[in-house]
Amino acid sequence: MALNPIKRGLKVQVEFETGSKRTIIDTYILEPDSDRLTLSFPDSKREYAPYLREGTEIKAFIYTFTGIMIIDSIVYDSPFDGKFIIEFNEQHQIIQRRKYLRMPYITDFFLQREEGNLKTNSVDISGGGVRFITDAPLKADEKYKVQLRLNNFEPMIKAEGIILKKNFYKSNEYVLEFMEIDEKEREKIIQKCLMLERSQNKTTM
Repeated sequence: MALNPIKRGLKVQVEFETGSKRTIIDTYILEPDSDRLTLSFPDSKREYAPYLREGTEIKAFIYTFTGIMIIDSIVYDSPFDGKFIIEFNEQHQIIQRRKYLRMPYITDFFLQREEGNLKTNSVDISGGGVRFITDAPLKADEKYKVQLRLNNFEPMIKAEGIILKKNFYKSNEYVLEFMEIDEKEREKIIQKCLMLERSQNKTTM
């Protein structure tokens, strides 16, 4: 039986029409049900509540551990009513793999090599890979076993990946894309990114 990727706390971007343009706001899942999702609604976006009345057609981008799930939905309960509830219909979902929320985060990132582990520092992280800095010359398409430190209190994340591209504007900056990683480990990275995003949003409010 497949693991249900819809969980409390996942980020959901809601896209809807506001007059002659389309607007996107960030919300989070408060309560998932089989046919609907109860979402948070940011106080800073209350001006958009009139555009989200019951029956309004919207598009929702749900950031799950498998990537971004895109669904066509409608508003069941408007934010005006105290709860923001939208339809969740699995028949209309589309999964875009290898597209994840990426957040700046500096931490230890190790590449395993025959001549010894190479210690680098990450620039940003996502469920799909790591951008990092090293003075050691690396080639595109090289494969490595890697370890990422999310915090000092848990074992490091282990994965295998490939050097996807080199930043031509910064000679010491590279990107590694995960090729093999346990989904539970990927989920830890995604949750870390969501936590970083929430912290960032609080400091900018």
